[in-house]
Amino acid sequence: QDGKINIENEDEEGEEEEEEGEEEDNENGEESQEESASEDEEEDTADGHSDLDSDLESEEEATGTKEERKCQANQNESQNVEELDPEREASKLELPYIFAVPESYETFKSLLAGRAIEHQLIILERVQKCNHPSLAVGNKAKLEKLFGFLLEYIGELATLDLSELRRIDKLVLPLYNLCQMFPEAASDSFKFILRDAAHDLEAVIEVKGRATFPGLDTLIYLKIVSLLFPTSDFWHPVVTPAFMYMSQLLTKCCITTLQDVIKGLFVCCLFLEYVSLSRRFVPELINFLLGILHISLPKNQAQGYTVVHPFAPVGKNLELLLVCDKEDLQSWEKQNVPLSAVTRLKETSRTEINHTRLSCVALCFDLIKKCAALYESLPSFHEIMHPVRILLTQHVPVNEYPEKMQEQYHSALKELENKVKHYTPLICEKKKPVPLKQYTPKIVKVLEFGRKEAGSKKEQERKQLIQRHKRELKGAIREIRKDSQYLARMQLSEIMERDSARKRKVKELLGSLATQEGEWKAMKRKKWKN
Repeated sequence: QDGKINIENEDEEGEEEEEEGEEEDNENGEESQEESASEDEEEDTADGHSDLDSDLESEEEATGTKEERKCQANQNESQNVEELDPEREASKLELPYIFAVPESYETFKSLLAGRAIEHQLIILERVQKCNHPSLAVGNKAKLEKLFGFLLEYIGELATLDLSELRRIDKLVLPLYNLCQMFPEAASDSFKFILRDAAHDLEAVIEVKGRATFPGLDTLIYLKIVSLLFPTSDFWHPVVTPAFMYMSQLLTKCCITTLQDVIKGLFVCCLFLEYVSLSRRFVPELINFLLGILHISLPKNQAQGYTVVHPFAPVGKNLELLLVCDKEDLQSWEKQNVPLSAVTRLKETSRTEINHTRLSCVALCFDLIKKCAALYESLPSFHEIMHPVRILLTQHVPVNEYPEKMQEQYHSALKELENKVKHYTPLICEKKKPVPLKQYTPKIVKVLEFGRKEAGSKKEQERKQLIQRHKRELKGAIREIRKDSQYLARMQLSEIMERDSARKRKVKELLGSLATQEGEWKAMKRKKWKN
């Protein structure tokens, strides 16, 4: 007022803000920490205002002008705010201990927005513990919704930015814990996602006649399925539809770009992970690897073998993985193919693109080697891997590849050749094998469950008599039943014969009466005429 700072009003406003902050922190379970912070803030503000008073008095004595006093006060206020900002930010970073389960996906997203992954994991853990099903009746349904929200959040992270893949990797742990608590809800959520993905794929094929690989979110969902559910079961409500969907991706999605190749190889890696325990044969996997080798060959060498859909023997995508630049071939180094390459290929240079192509071919060699080790126990292993072996030995220009890739090529080919040599066709033996000499078996009486062995010979004879009596009684009852059935049949036949004779006589009587009645009527007509 009148160019001076009203310190009393500011103190009252500061106290009101501190009281509001304390009430909010009481709800979050951190009363003691916020009270101490508010006391520190009061001391700092009091010290700052005392400095303001002394500065203002000195300015009044020196200048006596209102404008200079206002400028000095504004500078001091800005310094005090800068001193208090770090403390306020630290208080905001402190997480409460009690969280309610979000009712909608928007609230769940706002709860995790702008926080580090460590804080997000702490929030999810506290939400699960504070809302455990044993604490209240409706907590089970709330946590089941939380699983769906977290699953949708992971899919959204996959579509946003590739740097979020590490965050997705950390969020799989709370997703696994919720899946262990509510397996039915988790399976329903994944079945809904897979059903929608399959319907979308079929709709695109019906409209356009061909389909493309799905986005990164769907591929990550397929990876999460292998982490949450058992993949070695003969049939599973979630894994089996995922298995069928991946087989459709490898057979119906066209390969037109390098991104499609990377996604297809990722699905091949998922297939090997799915069947690592069950050793189930996947023909789509072998055909896709054969097609990857096909599109890495020059046109003049891509002859003498057959490929299946989605690959074609001729076309503009035939040399999709072919690298002709010698400098790129020499500068290539062995590295994994990251999923980030799916979206970053447009921004990379031509050299990096060629290196990615070579890495895809090297990954194909490694997958062929793993398939050979996985399916070595199959009786038809030679017939299954024969096209791949022919393509590797007769068509692949291995001399043009870098040395490290040549090593991968030779290791894959060696794995195929070693496994093929161990098997011979099954034939019948020329002579019947001589059986081994065996001794007379020692017969040991095995008692049935619930029966006890008799202690003496009389008791055994008594049991035998009882069993014989039961057997004879059953036989006598069986004979009596047969006799009674025979007598019943005979009585029935006699009754039917009597009934038939009676019916025949009744018909004769009725016929004679009818003739008599006719004659009588005829005589009556003659009388009337006369």
